[in-house]
Amino acid sequence: MLGKPLYMCALVGTLATTVACGSGREVEVTGEVSAPASAQVQGEITIDFMDVVEENQAPESVHTAKLATLGAFSEKVSLEGSSVLVRAINDKDGNGACSAGEAWAEKEMTIKDDDTVDAISLALSTAACPAVN
Repeated sequence: MLGKPLYMCALVGTLATTVACGSGREVEVTGEVSAPASAQVQGEITIDFMDVVEENQAPESVHTAKLATLGAFSEKVSLEGSSVLVRAINDKDGNGACSAGEAWAEKEMTIKDDDTVDAISLALSTAACPAVN
């Protein structure tokens, strides 16, 4: 008879720990995408949000947003790591990735204790595309 209450306590404790241990949280990421006239930005800007969970592991894309033109953005993104890598691309060919000649920029930001990051300023340029993550 005594075994049943102990079993129930252990089961409830395990379930509570499993639910409470989920490290993902909603992070508010805000910023602005700009570009000099020399970048010849036209059309939509794709913004990719990547969760940086471990330094030696490639960040994983967890959210994508689109801007009709250069300007401000604000997104809530579900993240597990301690920082987020934000990449903006003027994806002229529509393939979802940076291609030669497309303007792009990226910045990694640390997530603060209040689940926000400092405002991000991304200035697009036509530098060589980043390595594929």
